[in-house]
Amino acid sequence: MPDDCNVKSLARAMQVLECFSVEQPELGPSEIAKTLHMQKSTVYNILSTFQKCGYLCKNPQTAKYYLGLKVLHLGYIVNSHHGLRDHFLPYLNQIAQQTHEVCYFGILNDLEVLYLESAYPSGQQHTRNILGERAPLYCTGIGKAMLAFMPPEQAEQVINGPLKAYTGCTICDPAVLRNHLEEIRENGYAVDNMEHEFGIRCVAVPVFNSDGKVFAAVSVSGPSPRFDPETIIRDARMISSILQPVQRCT
Repeated sequence: MPDDCNVKSLARAMQVLECFSVEQPELGPSEIAKTLHMQKSTVYNILSTFQKCGYLCKNPQTAKYYLGLKVLHLGYIVNSHHGLRDHFLPYLNQIAQQTHEVCYFGILNDLEVLYLESAYPSGQQHTRNILGERAPLYCTGIGKAMLAFMPPEQAEQVINGPLKAYTGCTICDPAVLRNHLEEIRENGYAVDNMEHEFGIRCVAVPVFNSDGKVFAAVSVSGPSPRFDPETIIRDARMISSILQPVQRCT
């Protein structure tokens, strides 16, 4: 919880809401209390209040809670206001068609990747709605593309961990990660070598705002055999070229 919160009870309630994720869409009071080191009774009262307000629903079979439609509505308002998805979607579609791979767009949010949009090449079925999903910075293509160009004091918060091993390829040594990020800065693009999901490789390019600060990244990903060194370099150059009109403009 941030130290400068004026309403501590509200901050605690938001912490409870933020426990829900794609990986854990349903949670009970005991699980949340353990995660947040809160009293179970406090968590239960927060959950009940969110349920009465329509932000959570309760599964009668499991007695666990899940996000309600009011949260979806708020997400729609945020997306409509910012307009980033609409702004970048034509570029994502172009990248997907030219690389023949799935293209993803994510932004930096609370030292994590927040995915906003994806685009698929012609003929490939849309198998996943990535809007709103979160992922670590240190082991994803989009994440590392942003992490490498973040202010050092911010980057160090991530580098100093904890660094969870998602696969046997995840970089969990801070010193090794620092060297890897230096390579990304030199190359101008990042590669996720099966570090977040085994069997999947990804190449990503950072996106900078008008002040020269990184705020997003775009990637293409697919089965690892399709991403040999030559293909990775080709795709990185293609993504960089297509994104040139939006660099340092937002």
